[in-house]
This record gives sequence, structure tokens and C-alpha cells, in this order.
Amino acid sequence: SLPKMAKVEPKNYVLDVLVIGSGPAGMSAGIWCSDLGLSVVVLEKETQSGGQLLSIFNPINNYPGVVSANGRELRDRFLVNVDIAGTLPILGATILDLDAANRTAFDQAGNQYSANHFILATGVRRRKLGVDGEDRLVDKGILRSGSLEKESVAGKTVAIIGGGDAALENAVILAEFAEKIYVVHRRDSFSARESFTVRADADPKVEFLLETAVTAISGDDRVTSIVIQNRGESTVVDVDAVLVRIGVEPNSDLLQDKADLDKRGYVLVDNNGQTSLPNVYAVGDVANPISPTIATAVGGGSAAAKSIYRQIHISTLDDR
Repeated sequence: SLPKMAKVEPKNYVLDVLVIGSGPAGMSAGIWCSDLGLSVVVLEKETQSGGQLLSIFNPINNYPGVVSANGRELRDRFLVNVDIAGTLPILGATILDLDAANRTAFDQAGNQYSANHFILATGVRRRKLGVDGEDRLVDKGILRSGSLEKESVAGKTVAIIGGGDAALENAVILAEFAEKIYVVHRRDSFSARESFTVRADADPKVEFLLETAVTAISGDDRVTSIVIQNRGESTVVDVDAVLVRIGVEPNSDLLQDKADLDKRGYVLVDNNGQTSLPNVYAVGDVANPISPTIATAVGGGSAAAKSIYRQIHISTLDDR
């Protein structure tokens, strides 16, 4: 008979700080907490750290002091510092409940985290259309990344859904390989930067479908068409691939009905990242709809750690 698997007993961590998420903001927060002598654990629900960095496939030239070929390379450089600080994240750990009043949190494995302070660095996720076929046809014609999968659309017809920078930039990228590109946008004008719009408009392969909504993505084993609606009329458009780029939404579910959020779900914070809950901070993209950049995420992580350090040691600090 097979040997019985040893039962893994849930752990109870007692900490100064629990950091939830290990993108740039979470990694920075962990490093700074460690540097300040605070006991800290960093959790990551995915199987690897990096957050939005793992979705950047182009060179990163605007993070001061470091030039990286892509987001993964920059993530690897961050991890060197994370390792030195001793704050490598626990991977595959999803916090299911955060009880700020009792300063405890629980993950899906039953582990309990008792912490004086929490730093949410949970980032954002891509918004979905919420139409039939969208989930079923992922990797069956629904693309995850235009720049990464551009060669897969050679000679094909692609529908890009959205009207911002990402949608129009991908139209230009994919037009290099595709036979035809439709850019489908529900409004009558694009929010993308003019430089992207002009380049896409000048490409004979690109056609704009404005004031048009996608109501379904069709196909059995592969994407074969989309259903669009314009001025009340539905039309089927044959396409081989679809890329949805309609923006992002914050991963703020843990603070829903607990802390103050704006109307889009972004966490409202002060200059140090503190939420309306005294012992809970939110840093990075989850709390920054205006300037969600790597630099602001890293800065936010360090600001939260410094603020927590001051709160814990307030009686021994002067007013500097």
C-alpha cells in the first residue's frame, strides 16, 4: 500500500507587517520593512513574483538607473535585492479574508497571519468584456499579448477591442503580420495618445469600427467571428483572433465594504499609502489610477514601510 502523505498543519505567523502581493510595490515594501528591522512576510497568489512586470515585453528605459530588455528582466533584478533582504515571497498563497480590526488574515491553506500592519500590493487585472466565448476561447484565438503572439497572426484577421494606448499600439504591432486589423471601440473617439492613433489610421490594414460594441466571441475549437452591435444593429464579422484591451480594474476585493474605495474600486490612501483603516496600507497600482508606473509602485512600497516604522517606534523618534 502507498505511504500516507504527511498532513501539513496550518501555521500561525506573528509579524510586524504582512505584505500581500509581490509586484514592484510589494517587493519594495518587503525590502524596506526588512531594512528597517520589521518582521515581515510577503505573500504572492501566483506561482511567481512580478505582477504587471510579467506582462511587459518591450524594453523598459524609463526606470531610473536600470535599462531592461523587458519586464521579466527587471523583475529578476528586483528579486536579487529581495533575496538579499531575506523577503522572498511565499508563492501560491491567496488571502481569503482580512480582519483589520483583529489584525489577522487567513489564506486558502488555513494559515493565519497575525500582523500589526498590512500592506496590500495586489495590483490590477485586465478588464474583461463579460461576453459569451471570452473565457472559453482563451489561447484558442483570444490572445494574451499582442507583442508576444504577433507572429501567430501572420496572414490572419484580428479584432482588437478597446480605444486606449494599448489597443492602438497593438494595432500597429499586429498589422506588421496580420492581413487585416479591426479596432472596435464603443465610443466615437479614441482615448489613446495621438501618436498611436495617427500611426494606426495611416496603416491600410487597419480599420476603425467606432461606436461599436462586441456582444459575443464565436467559435467551437477556435475563434471564427465576433458579433458586433452598432446603432442597434447586430453584425457578424469573421475574424481569426481577438485581443481585448479595455483597461484594467484594481484587485481591491479584500477591502470591499471595509475601507474607502473610489467609484472604480481603487483604494483611497494618503501620501504614505494608509487607507481609511488605521493598520492597513495599499500601495502600487491598486491605489493609483492616475500614475500606475513602476517608479511610483516602488516608491509607494518604501513610503508605507517607513510610515509603519514610525508608527511602531513613535515614542523613540523625534519630529524629524
